[in-house]
Amino acid sequence: MTTFFALLALAANGATLLLVAAAAAGRLSEAGRRFRSEVLALFAGWELWTAFIVATTATLGSLYLSEIAHFVPCQFCWYQRIAMYPLAVILGIAAWRRDHGIRIYVSVIAAIGAALSTYHYLIQRFPDLDSGSCSLGVPCTTAYVMKFGFMTIPYMAFSGFTLILALMWADRCGNGEAAPSFTATSEQESEGR
Repeated sequence: MTTFFALLALAANGATLLLVAAAAAGRLSEAGRRFRSEVLALFAGWELWTAFIVATTATLGSLYLSEIAHFVPCQFCWYQRIAMYPLAVILGIAAWRRDHGIRIYVSVIAAIGAALSTYHYLIQRFPDLDSGSCSLGVPCTTAYVMKFGFMTIPYMAFSGFTLILALMWADRCGNGEAAPSFTATSEQESEGR
């Protein structure tokens, strides 16, 4: 399963890089703006749902690693969970209600989670950076998983947080207006009365 999670993290990295490239290219030239439009069209209307799937997958993955694989979460793992778990709920509700105003809240939480993941990854790779903030019983410097020579659990969490941030940017670009509807709109509700 850890290899599967690592492959999902790589896919998240690819999608994030594509969205970042689209953001940068859109500022450079007319061809860059066309590229940006084409990339954004891939996610058009599905940004919140995709972010919900990312957050839910990360949540379920972390629960699998602790409850089934029996990796005891360290202090920084818990901090990252505290950032990721609410995102699954918030994004699910926002996607269902087509509430694009949620972007700022999601972005702040995801940015905090990404910062925590970055620090955790760094202290796993360079244990001397640890300022003693973790317990000796479950040290934050221990990498339970190391895939492809660089990918640890905090790296996987970072991949999820950054993809969520990139999707919030894509949603902000206006494509969220065409979000698919799974609930009745106000007009449909008033017609049904």
